[in-house]
Amino acid sequence: MKFFIALIAALFSLSQAAASPVEAHDALEVRAAACGDPNAAVPLLRAYTARGTDHFYTTSATEMESAIAHSDNGPYVSEGNAALVFTTQVDSTAPLYRLDNPNTIDHFYTTSASERDMAVENDGYNYEEIAAYVYPSQICGSVPFLRAWSVPMTDHFYTTSATEMAAAVADDSYVQENNAGYVLPA
Repeated sequence: MKFFIALIAALFSLSQAAASPVEAHDALEVRAAACGDPNAAVPLLRAYTARGTDHFYTTSATEMESAIAHSDNGPYVSEGNAALVFTTQVDSTAPLYRLDNPNTIDHFYTTSASERDMAVENDGYNYEEIAAYVYPSQICGSVPFLRAWSVPMTDHFYTTSATEMAAAVADDSYVQENNAGYVLPA
């Protein structure tokens, strides 16, 4: 009888061990379905022009090269990768809309369709395109894409770095606003 109980316990342990890799694989598939494949995320490039006091973000290396080479707002200087984002919509992501105000020389990014529409209707912005797809809430290992606005510089600024945001607020007259969304760290 002791042998029979030991045999049943051993078989149960073996079945649990054999099921674990499958369960782990299933959990990864569920996460990939909900989060998108992080390997499909691309850099969101960031640049700044002091002449126009404007931060510019794009996933297109060609568009960034063009902004650096020649721009009506003065040449932009690359500031590297701001974050990792998706160029096509995957589960659990939302569009990050890009707007431009040619009068104040400002690019504005938001996940809110109503905020986008209000900026176009009331604040002189033109809707340009969906810049990327980001998470609307902090899931899947994402971090806040912090947003700030400077009235004197008429510039929106975005970063994943709390330290960089604190410096912009303390040194450059930015006021931190709501997060623009959640992104994967660069």
